[in-house]
Amino acid sequence: MDPYGFYVRSKLEVLSTLEKENKIENTTLSPGQTINGSVVFQVNSLYNESFLLMYNETPISSASFEKSIKALKTAERYNYSVVFGIPPYFNGDFEAFEPNLRVYPFIYPNWVNRSVFEFFNKVDSDSVLMSSPNDMNFTRIVYALKVVPEKNITMLSGKTRINVVDDAGEELINTSDSYGDDKIAILRNKTYELYSGESIDIPQTNLSNVTIIQTSFERYGNMDVGIICFNNQDIIMDDSQKINIAISNNLGVHFP
Repeated sequence: MDPYGFYVRSKLEVLSTLEKENKIENTTLSPGQTINGSVVFQVNSLYNESFLLMYNETPISSASFEKSIKALKTAERYNYSVVFGIPPYFNGDFEAFEPNLRVYPFIYPNWVNRSVFEFFNKVDSDSVLMSSPNDMNFTRIVYALKVVPEKNITMLSGKTRINVVDDAGEELINTSDSYGDDKIAILRNKTYELYSGESIDIPQTNLSNVTIIQTSFERYGNMDVGIICFNNQDIIMDDSQKINIAISNNLGVHFP
């Protein structure tokens, strides 16, 4: 029995949405033909900017693709302490800007960017390498990102949820299924107003030509004790790469 299955398989929003997308593999487009789907990369390969979309050996410029890369880089490098008002790490029983390895493995992320992911990826890998062959630690890290460019959106709020839809009424974000600690930050008058999932009362918000960056992070393993944490994060940016709305749902627990 997988004691972590409830959390692991049901809570990674980016992976669950990608599973519903059309999968395009080794497809040749005829003139005038279009296909709806997603372009999927390994995380490290996305930053190879020599990548080109090609048709019949002819490069195709893609403003949306370039815009997506730029937004993704901004989102991954961003210090979300500015947005959510809390440091990135929860060290056992206190929050901090730096992880405290003396309380490892009881370190959890309050929010996620590339540096937070890289810390956990390294420290958990080191834990596995240093464990005894007779009592080998195991760990699993998932870090997945999705970019949705150039959308006009409407954000609606219920009593305990946020719902974001586009012009066609397609649902892009829905927090009703979240599990854990919700944080919502909305930029108003150059200041981020903070809300929690327990009390959401936000006027309807309409934004034009935004880019949405969604991140799912998961970490679990035995590491001397059973640890699981996950974070689903939705970032909504305007054309100037300014974050207008940020939503984070995270959970960190351990099992004896």
